[in-house]
Amino acid sequence: MEIQNPRRILVLGAPESGVLNLLKDLTGSAPEPSTDTTAGLTHTWDLSTRYYTAKLPIWIDEIPNIEDWRAEFIKPEAKEVVTVVGAWVFCFKKPVAEKDVILIKDTLKAIADVIEKAYGYGGDAVCLAVATPQSTTPYLDKPSEEWDDICIEYGFEFVDSESKGKNEFGEEMGVKRVEEALKAHDWEGGEGDLDFEADDEFGASFDAEEVEMNMELFGMKNAVHGMDEDEDEEAGVEELENMMRRMVAVKDMGEGMPEAERKRFAAKAVNDLMKDL
Repeated sequence: MEIQNPRRILVLGAPESGVLNLLKDLTGSAPEPSTDTTAGLTHTWDLSTRYYTAKLPIWIDEIPNIEDWRAEFIKPEAKEVVTVVGAWVFCFKKPVAEKDVILIKDTLKAIADVIEKAYGYGGDAVCLAVATPQSTTPYLDKPSEEWDDICIEYGFEFVDSESKGKNEFGEEMGVKRVEEALKAHDWEGGEGDLDFEADDEFGASFDAEEVEMNMELFGMKNAVHGMDEDEDEEAGVEELENMMRRMVAVKDMGEGMPEAERKRFAAKAVNDLMKDL
């Protein structure tokens, strides 16, 4: 069974938290940032199991300031974006000092607050907290049992990305555990409650829903990362007009292609457009 419109994966963490490295290990590739931030990047994971196949959209975000990030994501208008997220993968560098542990806890709490605000208590999203390698040595060596307790408090499963093989219970560890947890999730229902008005042909061929959802997320990123709406309004309008012209051009280029080829072409074109944002 092919899942036509799956929910999204949101991979996030502080700057330099190893998000792209984890994605490369997990999916075999990762997007290339065009700036010094990974916020706003998108990716796709072609996932296949015994039970389903899906092209899972992956959103990437950074949390440079916890309180600013939380404030934007708990706004009522953010709910439409948050509720189509089926998995939250929080990456953090292994801490060097106890103050780093406090920051990790604060971030976990902020994400948990956002999830609860959108879904209510007991949402069905997968929540993974993934410790990534620390280049600074020595780093703070905490046993995995302590990390388990910290992460469970906020509804997350702890995963050490450097672990290999299986634990004493025969369960996968490391990146394999991340893959296993995501594969086991129910990805149906990515459209949420949104009402899109794109015409049927455009929606089927060019995934208008994904464009609009990414534009919603991009708008939130502007607010979180400090873009001034008044100063950038004119530039933003021009950028949006350019993007729409490019979308029309892409649609014209797809005319006459076989349906399967047109969809692959459209998906890549939309991905490229969103990277340019």
